[in-house]
Amino acid sequence: MTKRTTTTLDYALLGLLHQSPQSGYDLRKIFETMAMGSFSGSPGAIYPALGRLEREGLIKGEVDATTALRPKKVFRPTKAGRQTLTNWLLREIERDDVERRVDELLLRFAFHWVLDNKTATRRFLESFSSEVEGYLEALNRQQRQLPVETPLHARLALTAGIEQYRACARWARKALKEF
Repeated sequence: MTKRTTTTLDYALLGLLHQSPQSGYDLRKIFETMAMGSFSGSPGAIYPALGRLEREGLIKGEVDATTALRPKKVFRPTKAGRQTLTNWLLREIERDDVERRVDELLLRFAFHWVLDNKTATRRFLESFSSEVEGYLEALNRQQRQLPVETPLHARLALTAGIEQYRACARWARKALKEF
């Protein structure tokens, strides 16, 4: 049997549970009300993900019957879960991550507080900035080489993408100054 790939939702759940033990309902509310909604796919995806993480030994759930009329299961990361989260946070940033998973990279950055390591955070930001700048060069080259007959809509869409990456590069430089 092959090992299942840990999803971005799994990492988001591990990060949130590292912050504080929570029930599935508590987590669902966070995804519904915060900017993290895009990582859950749907509110119904959270409960199956918690079940998978628990079966894999990355989290442990315990029934808490003291706080509500109905008992609820509260989850917290295990040692293996904390290590999985740490490994994800420290993973090298590659060009493909910048091209296809900027939101995931920003989620990783959001949980970097877990590491309590400014050097690791600076390294992450420097790598992020470098990869974004490199991709921006490629996008700018692409824009300069567009055939004259390229429709205006396509040109403007590419320009929008370039502007988004420029904003990411500015943010990374600013964040580096904070650290």
